[in-house]
Amino acid sequence: MTDVQQSGSARWSWDADGVVTVTLDDPGRTANMLNQRHHDGLGACLDDLTSQLGRLRGVILTSAKRSFIAGPDFVPGEITPDEAAGTYNLLTPLRDQARRLETLGRPVAAALNGSALGGGFELALACHYRVGPNDPSVVWALAETGMGIIPGGGGTVRATRMFGIAATVLDIVGPGTAYHPAQALAAGLVDELADDVVAAARAWVLAQQAGHFVQRWERPGYEVPGGTAEPPGLADEVGRRSAGSPVRALAAVLEVAARSAAAPLDEAFECETAACRALLSAPEIPDLAHLFFAMRAVATAPAGCPPAGSQAGMREFPQIVVNPLAAVFFAPDAPIVEITDADLVPEVRAKGGIPVLIRRGHVSFVQTLLDAGPDPAAMAAAARRALDNGLQIDPAAADVASVLAAGFPAWTGGVLHAGGVR
Repeated sequence: MTDVQQSGSARWSWDADGVVTVTLDDPGRTANMLNQRHHDGLGACLDDLTSQLGRLRGVILTSAKRSFIAGPDFVPGEITPDEAAGTYNLLTPLRDQARRLETLGRPVAAALNGSALGGGFELALACHYRVGPNDPSVVWALAETGMGIIPGGGGTVRATRMFGIAATVLDIVGPGTAYHPAQALAAGLVDELADDVVAAARAWVLAQQAGHFVQRWERPGYEVPGGTAEPPGLADEVGRRSAGSPVRALAAVLEVAARSAAAPLDEAFECETAACRALLSAPEIPDLAHLFFAMRAVATAPAGCPPAGSQAGMREFPQIVVNPLAAVFFAPDAPIVEITDADLVPEVRAKGGIPVLIRRGHVSFVQTLLDAGPDPAAMAAAARRALDNGLQIDPAAADVASVLAAGFPAWTGGVLHAGGVR
């Protein structure tokens, strides 16, 4: 590689064939974030590419981190809630920057070396081709609905163009489905799996005809799968799935998908971003965000060295609630396992469970909630009584367990958090 340049979180290199490899590498962070450094760095890169369009054959977008962008593997506490919230001030600039990459006029391939969530996968969808590793631990998702919002950077619009209104609402964006590589390939969210994602992406770029290149759904004659009219009965199904919940994200996905399918792209993107911003002010958003941070804390807490374990002190509960954010961090069939010995945490994790450490007492926290349920107020009162009687429990794990294993409403952020119990 020659002609290497760096700006913000982006480093890019031109090779002799005119292929530019853009490597995202947020300084001092374990994972790339969609922040001001990312925006400024990719912006400087795009300025350079535009100024030398004549020699540009194509672009590969990849990452120097273990994940692609915003995976669940960054260090807890590395990103403050204020900084995370500040990302939403960049909704329109990041959306417009992804569109600029998409309309560069040259083939752009995303070499997804690891997980990409939310806005990170929205950026990948703005690329013309996606290559990922055949690694079952990797996950790709437009999982914003789990936090009560929707993609705001073009993810809903592009998914609708690619898969149609019904699939976007019911299968992809609406439920915030987490896709592992084989599932993503079968669904069409990625185009290829490879051991060397950068090499495969480069091979695809060089295989494209030289000259002006446009996104597949902007080519003459392209038709949105299933058509541009809202499918009959879809609104009724959205209402059924949303019944009893104050969270409007699924209804918003339907509204954006139905309105954007036939709209000009610029108008469609504006519709999506406006809908995302409207949802950000919903009263349940802070509690859903709290639950996200609790799940991340449980998933990323150090496990230590596996001991010669014993089944003593363990009690398992199945997940009874399907939660899109939980699917990002945990296997969908991962049991919630209450333990009274911290040394058992590595054993629980090694067996695919979600450990909930009860530090004192032997009263089952989850069973207490199940016995009191399903009324949320009764469950919160039962949790309060258990703590008053001496039960000590890891707060983050308790919030996760209360939602997944006891069915406490996700939009309250967990029974301890919602009940004001600490």
